[in-house]
Amino acid sequence: MTESQDIAVSVPPDRARGVMVGLAVGNLFGIAHEGRSRRSVAQRCPDGIRDIEASPGYPDDDDIAQAIALAEAAAAGPLDLDDVGRRFWNWAEMNGAGMGGLTGRVLSLYGGSYPRRLMRNRRTGRAREPVGMSIEEASRTAWQNSGHRGDAGNGAVMRCAPIAIRWHHDPVALARNSYLSAVPTHWDRRCGWSCVVLNFAIAAAFRDEWVPAHELLQASLEGLRGSLPELERYGVRNRAPRRVRDEVHPARKDEIDDLWLDGPSMGYTLLTLRAALVAYWRATSFERGLRYVIEAGGDTDTNGAAAGAVLGARFGVEGIPSRWREQLANLRAGRTPMAAYADRLLAAIANE
Repeated sequence: MTESQDIAVSVPPDRARGVMVGLAVGNLFGIAHEGRSRRSVAQRCPDGIRDIEASPGYPDDDDIAQAIALAEAAAAGPLDLDDVGRRFWNWAEMNGAGMGGLTGRVLSLYGGSYPRRLMRNRRTGRAREPVGMSIEEASRTAWQNSGHRGDAGNGAVMRCAPIAIRWHHDPVALARNSYLSAVPTHWDRRCGWSCVVLNFAIAAAFRDEWVPAHELLQASLEGLRGSLPELERYGVRNRAPRRVRDEVHPARKDEIDDLWLDGPSMGYTLLTLRAALVAYWRATSFERGLRYVIEAGGDTDTNGAAAGAVLGARFGVEGIPSRWREQLANLRAGRTPMAAYADRLLAAIANE
């Protein structure tokens, strides 16, 4: 066993399981409040949000389902865009619950028509074969057709946390695979960078390190430099984009109970990243951290998924309130437990 493998398997399984369970709990905790303003959430829940309100049998939302798809892909080896694109297409054909507009546009170009979302529409059948563009071309085209090329939604940062489990011990592989996890549906550089920075924060949380903003950005950049020739085709350069720097640096000064995540930019990738980083730096427990993020309003299910993942890395699965874990198990009865995906990713490291 190599030195890097020694480091890798030393991460307690409780922390890795916390990432996957925390992501799912955060997503489901936020679903009932999605799109509400902070004031609206406070009016609806004057004593604060206490429990998950989704009903048993609720299908895995896009945050959870796409995170599972990435976990399965990462357990098999370094990410391959064609493989990830097919996994997302199959999910969209068979389920598609919560699928965002940009993802839908990309997969329409990739598949040759809009995904059927069979389960969501209470229909049965098999996923069709995609007959459109390559997933890389589809993602780039959808982004270019977004007008001013400003489409930097948070649909990639919500799902990227499994990559941090699989490659937390290898900064170059962590950066490379984190960035590539965004590319199949979110071409914008801000989306790829959001995934890299969040996963470097999760890797630091595994080590009980609270890395300052400038060091987190520098570590992310150094990791990306190790794959720069490959990643240049996706717009990666030898420095962090200014907008990423401008969002991450001020977040270090935010107080978690002062977050405002609502408004017209609520689906912006860097806003979700900021919420997750503030939870990483400021939260004193999983419950308090997640509640503050959801009670800040906005794109609550996606913010909850990203924040829940980093909080799970900090506090472990046992730090997640037992009532929320029980609610998650009841909602997903009959499906593979989220913790099992973390175990698979750790096993993949041990078997390298």
